[in-house]
Parts: sequence; structure tokens; C-alpha cells
Amino acid sequence: MQGDEAAFDAFRELVDFLLRQTILDDKSYVRLTSGPRTPHSRLALGGPEGPTDPLVLLDGRFLRFSVTLFRAPHEGKVHRMKVEASSYQYQMDSVGREWIFRYDYAREPAGGHPCSHLQINGELNIDGILKPDKPLGRVHLPTDRVSIESVIRLLILEFGVPSKGGREYWEPLLRESERAFQAIAHRA
Repeated sequence: MQGDEAAFDAFRELVDFLLRQTILDDKSYVRLTSGPRTPHSRLALGGPEGPTDPLVLLDGRFLRFSVTLFRAPHEGKVHRMKVEASSYQYQMDSVGREWIFRYDYAREPAGGHPCSHLQINGELNIDGILKPDKPLGRVHLPTDRVSIESVIRLLILEFGVPSKGGREYWEPLLRESERAFQAIAHRA
């Protein structure tokens, strides 16, 4: 909730810590770079090779992680750090052609999509539900805000990504961090 310049680094450190303590390969880390609203925004990104490089997970797959943060006045006196947009994509390859699922959030959505939505790269096995030119992966399923903690939990429990420390370690860690996120998360 803090809005000083240190808030950007604190956010990066928190996300990096959560990922490192759970599913992140030791060679990957979360980066912080300047964003489109410079100097009042920062883009938190993953990957050691550059700003669009996905994070390598313990299962050898990848998580493309991108969050655009900005500072905004709050109650006329102080600033708060806020999320302009976020995206998490679990993928088989480093370039993202073989993606599995994708979650996107935009504070100010464009193109008629819900501000928070999930896409699944799969096939619907019931004929006649979707138009032939609209595969399931192009459907934007509306959601509430999704935290990085929920994505980590999903990857461990449902997709079998190995975790560090065991459930008795990571579950309370994720639960406490997620509780703080839910208390301040913007709702569209």
C-alpha cells in the first residue's frame, strides 16, 4: 500500500521471495525495469536474459510473469502503488507458443474483454458450443483478481510443479501473503 519509490523494489522482492521459496528454478529471478509511465511506473518481469524472458520453473516449464505498477495519489496527501496490468502464463516452451493457461488483468480493459480473465489452451469436446473460428483458447473466461500466490498454488497442486520445502512450509507462506493482497486488491 505504500507509494514511495521503495514500494516497487519491495514488490519485486516479495514476488521473487514467494517464487524462490516454492517453484522457481535457482537460475531464474524476478526483474524490475522502467515502465511506460516512467518515472512513476515500474514493470516487474521475470527471467535472467531480459525483460520478456520467462521464469524457469522446477518442472523445466516456464512462467511468463509481467506486472506493470504505478504510483497514484491517495487521499490527496500520499501515494499508493497500484497494479495497472498483470499477466501470468504457464507454458511448455520459452517463447510461449506452447502455452497451457494464461491469466490477464487490466485496470482499464480494452477490446471488450473482462478486466480479469483466464484463457485455457485446450479443446472443448462438445460440438456446437463455440463457433468454428473461435477455439477454446480464444475465450476470455471472466474471473476476480488472481494473485501470484493462487497461481503458485495452482501450479503445485493441479499441474504437479515440484515445490521446495513441502506443503507445510509453502501453504502458510502463500496464505498469509495472499490475505494481504486480497485486502487491498482493486475490484472492477
